Amino acid sequence: LKRLNDFTPWLMSRIKFVAIGVPVFLILGLFTGISRFGLINFPLSLHHGVLMLNGFAGGVITVERLLSNRKDHWFLIGLVLLISGLTFYLMGFEFGLLLVGGNVAILFLKETLQLVEKRSQNNIYQLVGLLSWFIGNLKFYQNGFYPEAVPFWIVFILMLIVGTRLSKIGKGDVISLILSLTLFLSFWLSFHGYGQAIYGIGLIALSVRLGYLESKYKGKHLAAVLMAYSWLLIAGISSLFSDYILYSYDLVLHAFFLGFFFSMIFINAPDALLKKLGLEKLKTYPNFWVIFLSIGLIFRLVIGDLFQIQLARNIGGVLNLTTILLYAASLLFQAYRNRLIAKRANR
Repeated sequence: LKRLNDFTPWLMSRIKFVAIGVPVFLILGLFTGISRFGLINFPLSLHHGVLMLNGFAGGVITVERLLSNRKDHWFLIGLVLLISGLTFYLMGFEFGLLLVGGNVAILFLKETLQLVEKRSQNNIYQLVGLLSWFIGNLKFYQNGFYPEAVPFWIVFILMLIVGTRLSKIGKGDVISLILSLTLFLSFWLSFHGYGQAIYGIGLIALSVRLGYLESKYKGKHLAAVLMAYSWLLIAGISSLFSDYILYSYDLVLHAFFLGFFFSMIFINAPDALLKKLGLEKLKTYPNFWVIFLSIGLIFRLVIGDLFQIQLARNIGGVLNLTTILLYAASLLFQAYRNRLIAKRANR
């Protein structure tokens, strides 16, 4: 342990080199997604889901924890496990997912200690989310079957976002907590029986409840927040009536991960990451980017999936890719410009 403590400051000073794996996984995930439409020939297309969920979403969450606790070397160890585990997995070594599980175990242990100390409702959401991430990865490791792992991964992202948003509002909500735990417990029922119905109804009820609380709170970027919950609502409705929609799996998956999750990234990024990176002066325009993202999703999911029009699905996919890349490019451009301005001012 003493050797580890001696080694940690050296590794901490090089955190940016470790964390660079997260945007790399995002880029790989985006282009593997486009390749699944047949628009480009990109390797690793079969690993699109793992790249986006574990590489990007899991990486962002781990980096955020690390930036909030720079002196805690366990979060750094977790990030190293995540990056190296996914790298091994993409090279064909399935045990890499077990290393990712090591990162999840570290985050879960730390969140448990936080719950004992603070007894916050947010910690319960975080723990349920991390447990869902672990179970989803375990399911995927066992059989490599995405539909069996995805519901757990959805709850993983959902719980972390719900806990964060309710903390921002500044109050706990028993109804939201009950709905969230019901979603998690629905997995233990037959998913092709009552489980899927309860899952769909749970997503619908949670989106309506959270939309109501956000409207009552009237916080920043309310239009973008409500639009994000609208996509969560669409994911729930699509799940509930999946037997009647040919592309229901794609609709549920991307209404949630693109419509809801990425909208919340656009909304929460300034508070979650940019301030911790010293980039709080960047202008992020969440309402604009969520609307831009939603236009692509209307093409892809509403016109493409519901009416089975492949051209619309392709157009929507390209628009979504363009939105995310332009958002990242705008942040990089502003950061570079601000750095130049600061250098000139110091001359």
